[in-house]
Amino acid sequence: MSKQSEIDRLRRQQGALADFGTFAFREDDLQAVLTGAACICAQCLEVPFAKICRYRSEEGDLLEVAGFGWRNGVVSRAVFKADETTTQGRAFVTGESIVLEDINRNDSYALPAFYAEHAIISTADVLIQSKNGDAWGVLEVDSTTVRHFDNHDIVFLTGFANVIAEAVLTSEKTEAMRSSIDQMKLLIAEKNLLLAEREARVKELHEMQSELLYISRLNVMGQMTAAIAHELNQPLAAIANYVGAAKLTLESENPHTQPLNYAQEMINKAEEQTLRAGEIIKKLRDMVEKRESIRYAENLESVVRAAMSVALFTSVESNTVVSVTVEKDLPPVLIDKVQIQQILFNLIRNSIEAMRDVNVRRLDVVIGLGEPGFVNVIIRDTGIGMPASVVERLFLPFVTTKDNGMGLGLMICRTLAEVNGGRIWRLDDVASGTALCFCLPVAVAPDGVSILVT
Repeated sequence: MSKQSEIDRLRRQQGALADFGTFAFREDDLQAVLTGAACICAQCLEVPFAKICRYRSEEGDLLEVAGFGWRNGVVSRAVFKADETTTQGRAFVTGESIVLEDINRNDSYALPAFYAEHAIISTADVLIQSKNGDAWGVLEVDSTTVRHFDNHDIVFLTGFANVIAEAVLTSEKTEAMRSSIDQMKLLIAEKNLLLAEREARVKELHEMQSELLYISRLNVMGQMTAAIAHELNQPLAAIANYVGAAKLTLESENPHTQPLNYAQEMINKAEEQTLRAGEIIKKLRDMVEKRESIRYAENLESVVRAAMSVALFTSVESNTVVSVTVEKDLPPVLIDKVQIQQILFNLIRNSIEAMRDVNVRRLDVVIGLGEPGFVNVIIRDTGIGMPASVVERLFLPFVTTKDNGMGLGLMICRTLAEVNGGRIWRLDDVASGTALCFCLPVAVAPDGVSILVT
């Protein structure tokens, strides 16, 4: 296989993995996710069969719960021993990827009778394991010809196994949440019966119901945020592979021409942003899992300008005026730089989208001293503004003015500001558009004196 063919194959595999990750995140039906994974794995690796086996603890075996290409009576009925006498069992028990290129030369594993009925020659198995280390099952592909499954194929299958494990975990959490909601509904119903004859308590009961539903939505938001962080890693992995493939392509050309040098520079910058995005995701996970963030004294102007250079790249129309005003002699602030830049990305992106359909487009960023011990950052735009119904609940989860928005951006901004010792709020004295301000604590030297950056 030529280098270009190999690059194209890896690109197709990573594209399929990224698309499947998006599908698995949106799909509520776990069986549809498992069946889709088996189908895509078989098609991408150009084999006629694929299967997903789930471990049954009570029976101590592996049951085929989803598959592709098999005759009737195999899926949901085929059972394999969960020990080292089968390829599936060995992958499950040891966690190793098991490849059997030619079953005719096999003397180590017991193979089921339906393998001969389907003319199976080669097989490859990888473990499906959750993030906490629990083994859930096995993903397998099967070929009717002698097939050498190389390291790229195993990495591809492992990527699918990771997405399947996350889909299983999300499904289990969803079921647990539904059970909790059902339990809450039962409790509410019982309370309704007890309080039916006491009209004076009806208002209190309604408030309690609203609070329970609000807590439920916050729990769902926590799961959704963690899922988003995990899901974004799939397209980021694809981007990294695309950049690597592009580098291989560039290396085959004349390296002394200016356009290629410029392309190489752009690719390196894209790769840096990919790594940065991964760091942002890690910080988001840390926030959701309530881990301690590490803060350092930082020059806030440098942090803001670096974030703007990325957020505004290819995003601002030519007739948009952008200005940055910085008060002199500002002290550094004590922050987690990546988390603060994430706030800036969200606010700047919101402002750009709000100005999409207006004639006058102006984005102003002002950095200056705020209350004692704090530095403020104001981001003001001349967009369409916000309706009163949104302003009242601006930083709550699931509140948005966008048709396809999730309503999590400003809630995350508020959380990030608070974990960095500050806060965020909306400014009311704006003639048109929207202005949001967040403050951050000044970094203080051991002697209690504010550090000044010149």
